[in-house]
Amino acid sequence: MTGIDLKSLILNGFEKQDPEMHSKIINFQNFFKLSEITDERYSITFLLDFFFKFNSNQINPWALLNEIKFLEGRELLTRTKAATKFKRPPLKGLWHKHYYDGSINMLTNNLSNAIKKYQLPYFQQMIDEAKAAGEERFVQIADIPHIVNDAVSGNLQRRRDAGKITGEWIIYAIHDGKNYYLGLCEHSDPQEEIRRKIDMTCVLEFPFLEEILL
Repeated sequence: MTGIDLKSLILNGFEKQDPEMHSKIINFQNFFKLSEITDERYSITFLLDFFFKFNSNQINPWALLNEIKFLEGRELLTRTKAATKFKRPPLKGLWHKHYYDGSINMLTNNLSNAIKKYQLPYFQQMIDEAKAAGEERFVQIADIPHIVNDAVSGNLQRRRDAGKITGEWIIYAIHDGKNYYLGLCEHSDPQEEIRRKIDMTCVLEFPFLEEILL
């Protein structure tokens, strides 16, 4: 079953109603080589999500594209945790991959998780060394920058090295061994709303989603 070319229909609508906006979207699409990277396997929802997030400074486009290139086998390294398949409705059957947008929220979220996991290695080392020497030592002012640097930069690097950096989500489907990019969303977005957007547009473009989203 052939899908509906919503990208062309909606972009043609923009061209008639708002030529300036149409030109911006087309230039954006071409500049970031979306068609080339994905072989046209992206929805109008994905394109507009990406475009409007970029124009409102909510996204690092290169970080996002790096993760897509990784999923497409065009990039060897990923900067975030492994892709995961949704196992429960309403998104059961779809996949998501994190992309790190560099925002304060994502930084604090990753830092919080890193500190829970690794705690304060440099400070703990100081304690262990004092115990081993049988000495009572006090934290000096000169020690504080090292402790803080290890707590922040050190822990974030440990999380990167472990491939555990989290971020916002690329939502996609896999069909016949190929990825189809459906949209971008945040952790806080209700999954019911994500599903509603997919049902309204992506299912029309990619009819095989009806079988995946049973």
